[in-house]
Amino acid sequence: MSTCVNTIKRLLWVLVGVLIITYLISLNMENHFILLNTKWISNNFLFSIAGGAFASLVIVLVCEIIKYHQHKQIAENILLINLENLYGQFLIIRGNCKRALNSLDNIADNLIQPTCENARVIINHINGIDYLPFCSNSKIKELLDQFNTDKQLAIKSVLSSFIFLSIAICEDKMVLLQKKMPEIVSSGCPNTNKALHKVIAQTSTILNYLDQIISQIDKELRNRHHWQILKQTLNTYQDNFISQKLNDYLKEDVTGF
Repeated sequence: MSTCVNTIKRLLWVLVGVLIITYLISLNMENHFILLNTKWISNNFLFSIAGGAFASLVIVLVCEIIKYHQHKQIAENILLINLENLYGQFLIIRGNCKRALNSLDNIADNLIQPTCENARVIINHINGIDYLPFCSNSKIKELLDQFNTDKQLAIKSVLSSFIFLSIAICEDKMVLLQKKMPEIVSSGCPNTNKALHKVIAQTSTILNYLDQIISQIDKELRNRHHWQILKQTLNTYQDNFISQKLNDYLKEDVTGF
């Protein structure tokens, strides 16, 4: 997208230059400041070249502007899709932790780590989005810059801190070993319980921020992605998934889709 913007700016400068040259040639044809009507060259010949070059540049400029708008729309869609995916990843993290809290089953020490890795990859994709609109006071550009300079570092820091959930689970395993008890770490174990509550609280804060930025971008794009409907669908699905038990899943009709 930045390439299109730079190309359009250069074309505009060249177009202005050719326009000035064409205008000067037309003035020379009327007032004869410089006599060019020789055997080999004439004002009409120069005017035809300048006029043709100007018309060609206008066509190229129009094509670049159309290309810019296409790239702009693609970049906006990619940005929204990635932010929505990031929201979904944190929704999964919070959902897994809530399900662990509501169960006395054994909790795996990598309960949320794969999802955390997915979130990091999505953040890197957002950083790589080439979004450079002509409008200097673009709200979307302002929100994206704020995310890339501030928020993404804070989110990555929180994702890194989630490793303490695995550490808490290992600590509780060691306590159980010392007491010669079965190594079943559940939400009843103190360290794991506190870590789960903290992860849920931090994730909820990030989800609130992501909801705000997605809502603002979608509003700027005239509700192109219908975020409020999509958010409700994601939350409804996650809530149903959390409440579902293994026996419920096994009883489901496999032919239904």
